[in-house]
Amino acid sequence: MTKEQEDWLVAEVMDSMKMSETEERSARRYVKRAVDKILIYCNRDDLPEQLLSTAAQIAEDMLKADLVKTGEKEVASINRGDTAISYRDGSGNQKATVDFMKNYEKSLNRFKKINLPKDLAK
Repeated sequence: MTKEQEDWLVAEVMDSMKMSETEERSARRYVKRAVDKILIYCNRDDLPEQLLSTAAQIAEDMLKADLVKTGEKEVASINRGDTAISYRDGSGNQKATVDFMKNYEKSLNRFKKINLPKDLAK
């Protein structure tokens, strides 16, 4: 990914998620993770321009799943007598990230490079 692509993606994610300038570091980290997942899945060293919006969407989905933008925890249950609030465990977020990538497979497959064994490449 070029510096221009990274900057565009970060700006796109921050605008879409209505993130403040203080949250740019988080946006940049999630953009890099999304792009890394795309490059690994597609067996590529470059990020085609056509995948920029997909990378932005994956980064946004990852931010939403990890509740980074909202900073809120998901409530699991509320009891009223003596007031007790319990929150969901965030450990399922890794599975959610994997599921997001599965949702984008159709878009990414078009850009996937085949990794031939070295013996056949000659």
